[in-house]
Amino acid sequence: MIKLYNNNSYKWNKYDNVYVIGYVIYNDMLYENKDFADLVLKLKDKIENIVKEFEGYFAIVIKEDKETILISDIIRSFPLFYNKYGDVTDDIELLKEEIDNLSLQELLHCRWVSVDNTIYKDVFQIENAQIIVIKDGKISKERYFKYRYCNGKYSYLELDKVFNNMTQRMVKYLRDKTAVIPLSGGQDSRLLLYYLKMSGYNNIITYTYGNKNSEEAKISKKVAEFLDVKWHFIEYKKKSCRKLYNKSFSKIAEYFGRGYAIPHIQELEAIDELIKRKIVNNNCIIIPGFSLDFLAGSHLISKFIDNNKLMKKVLKEEIYKYNYNLCNKDNSIFDKKLEEKFQISFNDDMIETEKIVDMYNAYDFEERQAKYVNNAIRVYDYYGLKWYLPFWDKEVIGFWSKVSLKDKFERKFFNGFVNYKYEALMKYAPVLEKKNKIVKNNIFYKIKYIFMKYYRDPLNFYYYFKYSKYLKYAILQKNTQYNYFVANDYVKYIRRKVNNFKYIGEKKWKKN
Repeated sequence: MIKLYNNNSYKWNKYDNVYVIGYVIYNDMLYENKDFADLVLKLKDKIENIVKEFEGYFAIVIKEDKETILISDIIRSFPLFYNKYGDVTDDIELLKEEIDNLSLQELLHCRWVSVDNTIYKDVFQIENAQIIVIKDGKISKERYFKYRYCNGKYSYLELDKVFNNMTQRMVKYLRDKTAVIPLSGGQDSRLLLYYLKMSGYNNIITYTYGNKNSEEAKISKKVAEFLDVKWHFIEYKKKSCRKLYNKSFSKIAEYFGRGYAIPHIQELEAIDELIKRKIVNNNCIIIPGFSLDFLAGSHLISKFIDNNKLMKKVLKEEIYKYNYNLCNKDNSIFDKKLEEKFQISFNDDMIETEKIVDMYNAYDFEERQAKYVNNAIRVYDYYGLKWYLPFWDKEVIGFWSKVSLKDKFERKFFNGFVNYKYEALMKYAPVLEKKNKIVKNNIFYKIKYIFMKYYRDPLNFYYYFKYSKYLKYAILQKNTQYNYFVANDYVKYIRRKVNNFKYIGEKKWKKN
């Protein structure tokens, strides 16, 4: 069985026994739709080697008489699900099996299901940069691209050239369509806007969302003013956010979650409102600044810089600390999965820090970025909008893999570069530095902080939920992470659906 249909923007194209979605740039030529399918058909006998030369965002399925081949791009932009019988689909519900309770727990702990597991036993998800071959009930897997540190020379001039090349490839794909950039108060989206604007591309609009009084809004507006582009602000209000979330929850859960990640709803209200106001349409390309913060080093920690060797168990501890932090529960139930992923025992034995960092970054790239951060594009194609992810350009990734850990730590090299490249912009609109809120060790202050956090969130994400629900989690479960609310709603939705309940809107259910 091959059933591929579950995408509202990019469409699957079939030619003979080849199925493709998305697009590639190959030999400096852009291929999409029927041309992309035709290219793969011509190259299918050597596709496992040729795919390494593809630049772009795609998924490929080839159905031969005796085997089925699945291929994902380097960031796994289009999810695919399969079983050992060669059934393949982009709608996991077609392969529905017994629920996997460990996977549901992983959703609650860290937002996604790691490795190739899904919420259903014996139903697997393709991972990033993966070639899957299913033959005679057996599954073989190969990764054709891995993100690893490789020491090399680098400079501001080289990085400038890399970003310019990235921009030219982006312009080739845009083909005069409206580039729509979600603009924050940080570094990454402004760099993207700067390079696109400096390339001479002027069909650009930007938008920011959340709390109208936030520093995020003020800074992003100044960036747009400095670069002379249109800027739209979408204020998140309690009534509209809550109505959209509750009314559409079943569709959101199915389309955004897909059995491997909690729904990424950060931009849900923004995109919905931009479409209602007719600011964006299907002639627009959304261009988010996803993941440059990771590549440039913002996820590195000081112990990676200060020690030549570390105990193996540090890898597990830091992965749990950074990723499995959604709820205050024991993460040891996932130890076996992590050990199998890295083929390592988490003990007190010492190992070179460089190896620890490689595995730490591999987890971030293959799990957090591919399955959660990058999954935010689902909100775009849910509304039928196409997207482009410029910072997952292979040349960009290749550059950052050369930068030393010391230069990456706290984004030292990157911060120096942007001040070198556009100092005037940095002075006109200083970057919003995100700092962890320090809660004073005073019971009355802590109570006030908990009560006020709901209303003072700079992006108003908590407005998707009732204040009473927020207080319940904050007081009874000592948890104020907004994604924990989404995770709980999603897992409850899955369990109710498995128990044959039907969602009828506004969080109401009835027995089938």
